[in-house]
Amino acid sequence: MDMDAPLYPHRSIHSVKALARALGEPPERLLALAQRSSHLYRYVPQTKKDGVTPRHTYDAHEPLKAIQRKIVDRILSKVTYPEYLHGGIRDTKLPRSIYSNARVHTGAKTVILQDISDFFPSITTEHMQRLFVGLFRFSPGVASLLANLVTREGQVPQGASTSSYLANLVFWDVEPALVTRFKAEKLVYSRFADDITVSSRTPIPAAVTSQVIASVTWMLSQKGCLQKRSKLHVRKRGQALISGEKAEAVTVTGLVVDKPTPGLPKRTRLAIRAAVKQLEDRIKGSRTQLTAEDEREARRVMGRIGRLIACGHPEGQRLKARVRALLTLAPLLQRHAADAEHQPRSPAHKLSSSPPDTSSISNQESKPG
Repeated sequence: MDMDAPLYPHRSIHSVKALARALGEPPERLLALAQRSSHLYRYVPQTKKDGVTPRHTYDAHEPLKAIQRKIVDRILSKVTYPEYLHGGIRDTKLPRSIYSNARVHTGAKTVILQDISDFFPSITTEHMQRLFVGLFRFSPGVASLLANLVTREGQVPQGASTSSYLANLVFWDVEPALVTRFKAEKLVYSRFADDITVSSRTPIPAAVTSQVIASVTWMLSQKGCLQKRSKLHVRKRGQALISGEKAEAVTVTGLVVDKPTPGLPKRTRLAIRAAVKQLEDRIKGSRTQLTAEDEREARRVMGRIGRLIACGHPEGQRLKARVRALLTLAPLLQRHAADAEHQPRSPAHKLSSSPPDTSSISNQESKPG
């Protein structure tokens, strides 16, 4: 068995009835949904990291959404995924993430970064039919039905629960041979969705670099995909990537790889620290009830702190404690404000123009988080 290739180690499905039994759905429902699946999505516009470029994502409506979850749970998650795939895979034995993807390239002397242009729209219904026949060994009829259940207007929709698994598998018949060849040349290959990284612990000669880029480009072309030339970078250890007027460390899926373990770039760590300070000022400066936006912002900041903790940065736990202290403090402020509002006032108090004593709140607010 080739451990560099995905494997579906279960019985093949050769009829629509057998597929219906596997998914726990009536055959008629599967066939009906497959016919009109393109109309069963909600457009969920998002923006990419730059905050400007649109990311076109879709969310399936019920009951298609429930069936797609079953396809994930009962078919796609049963695949044994090779270690070089890191995006959107549930694997308790070998957890996959941006951290696992970056980790395999730490300490590399040369890193080749490549990106697939418009990846999800490039994956077609025909690609899915061939995948379900070739890798899963399903019958053409079953493969066609599944392909229609997981595509929208002939393409794999980014955002659907099935799509990240399908993106990992689309190169099932061409990627393994490429990885095996790279291994023989002492090169490390990984892919996180549309981000492809090839690295070496020794300097890579220019001729070999060109060969690597050409090989990856050829692999992409076999599925009608193109390389995004603007995201192609060849980096050498100690060499900073010049972005505008600032020098940036070499990163793989957003993590610095020039040390033994992946880490967040300094600018990202500073931004997280600043976000915590802004949250402290925002909550401590308010004596009214925490708004829904305050709570959402706190969750967002906690998520960013989670990246620090996952990378093992010691500051992560300290920042987490500060945010938790804020969320503990907020209910105290709310209760104090409520008590003051409902406390009966004496006639003398009504005549007084002096403000109520807020020293207890001020003292509480002045404590460090």
